[in-house]
Amino acid sequence: MNSLIRKILKTFFSIIITFFLFVIIVSISLYIYIGKGLEFKINKSNSAVASLSEQYNIDFDTSSTINLIADTDRVDVYLLLKNLTIDKNNDSFIDANNVSIRTSFSYTNIMLLGSNFFNTEKILYSSIGSINIHLNEPVLNIKNFNSSDNNSPSQSDQFFPLSIKVDNGVLFDGDIEIGNFSMTLDMNQFEDKSDIQSYSIDLESHKDFPAYYIGKFFEEVTSLQDENESVYFDINIKDKEASSSKNTQVLNGILRVRDTKMDLERFPVELKPESIRNLSLDLNIIDNIGQVNLLGSVTNPKVRLKLQKEPNLQIAGSIDFQEISEPYLNLIVNGTDIFFAKEENGNLNGITDLRVSISGKNVLDLVGELNIKKSHGFLVPLTNSTFETQHIIKKEDDE
Repeated sequence: MNSLIRKILKTFFSIIITFFLFVIIVSISLYIYIGKGLEFKINKSNSAVASLSEQYNIDFDTSSTINLIADTDRVDVYLLLKNLTIDKNNDSFIDANNVSIRTSFSYTNIMLLGSNFFNTEKILYSSIGSINIHLNEPVLNIKNFNSSDNNSPSQSDQFFPLSIKVDNGVLFDGDIEIGNFSMTLDMNQFEDKSDIQSYSIDLESHKDFPAYYIGKFFEEVTSLQDENESVYFDINIKDKEASSSKNTQVLNGILRVRDTKMDLERFPVELKPESIRNLSLDLNIIDNIGQVNLLGSVTNPKVRLKLQKEPNLQIAGSIDFQEISEPYLNLIVNGTDIFFAKEENGNLNGITDLRVSISGKNVLDLVGELNIKKSHGFLVPLTNSTFETQHIIKKEDDE
């Protein structure tokens, strides 16, 4: 989760921080005149400001301002960017009604920053105080964000504390509105890289959120959608000690899916996958432990669909999300009158009741029993049996 947040926000951090620091450095020469306060608009026609805006594809309203207030031992700085927009790959990446940035500098650090910048054209990060950024009603579109950069910041004393707060944001992925989100994020900033210390993210789904968006994260799901479906989720992910070597992430939330249809690419055994219709799912998670209940109807191609509305498949049990990207499953599958057919020859088919226990994460242990009611096409009619097998859902090359 740390790497995901770092990937999504890296571009925004570098743009805002670079621009903000530039404005502060330019303002150093004015600090002795600040007195009780000084406010002026940011001149977008200034060549340096225009160059930064063009370099980072950033734009903002001409009414954006910077305020400086001198105290006995420091200068408080408040930067307000109105109607901020940031583009990436010629598409909108971030839009926000306003972004406020606050910090303060001691007079000594102002002189150090100015001297170092004008002599070396580099920022002396250790002289920067804590910076607080607040985004009000931002729209974040992650469609064109490159998620391949996993570089970690090089640890040194050249960093500054950075806190970000997001209120009433909207998260998009291309044309799909995922939902509303809020976020708090504390980190140490190393140039354009971030060392996350703690975070909390709340995300609630949009009313028309499509189920197939969830399905695309599972390679064995070929389709997850239906015109009558509904999806709702409300999740919170937080980590008070994100920089710790221990896994301290905590997940809470709910997920409800109603009346969708799922098609699988394959089953753990060599059977032809049949559609699961009228699928409904309830998942409730409290402090990383989820309780799940799934109901659905496994399609029987020999029976008319309108006669198959009663659920004949149920999956229930618990999921441990202590490692969010690799949850541990402990589930029981119950099926009644389940149609099955061999992949290579659909004439080999039948009807069975089944009970299967599923446990594990990257490699699942499957233990179950079959109560064969009918079998067709087999040289020897199938009989009741038990089985034990394993199913790999994550290959080592994927890690």
